[in-house]
Amino acid sequence: MLKADHLIYKKRLFLKQDFSKQDLAAELGTNRTTLGKALSTCRRCRWDEYINSFRLRFFMEEICTKDTRGHSIVELAERCGFGTTNTLNKYMKMKYGITAAVYRKNMTCNLRKEERGDKTKAP
Repeated sequence: MLKADHLIYKKRLFLKQDFSKQDLAAELGTNRTTLGKALSTCRRCRWDEYINSFRLRFFMEEICTKDTRGHSIVELAERCGFGTTNTLNKYMKMKYGITAAVYRKNMTCNLRKEERGDKTKAP
C-alpha cells in the first residue's frame, strides 16, 4: 500500500474527482478486486475513505498555507478533488467533528494571530 500512497500523492491523482479504484489498480498493474482487498486488510477502509483521506489532508494543507478567504468552500472542495461540499463536510465531521467552514474560520483566526505575533490559540 505504500506504493499506492506514494503514487497517489506524488501524481496528485486524488485531485481528479472521478479518479477510481479501477484507475489506481491500472496504475499499479493490478486489478480492483486485489486493490480492494489490500485496502480492507492494510488500511482497514473502503476506497472512498482511502481516496478522500488524501483530499482531506490536501484541503487542510491549503487552508493552513494559503490565504483562502477569497474562495468559497465549494471552490476549495472542488479544487481538492471532492465532488461536493457535503462529501468534504462528511469526512471533516467523521475525522475531526467539525465542518470545513469551521475549520477554515479557526485556521484563519490562528493565521491572523501569528501575523500579529499573538501566541494565544483561537477559540
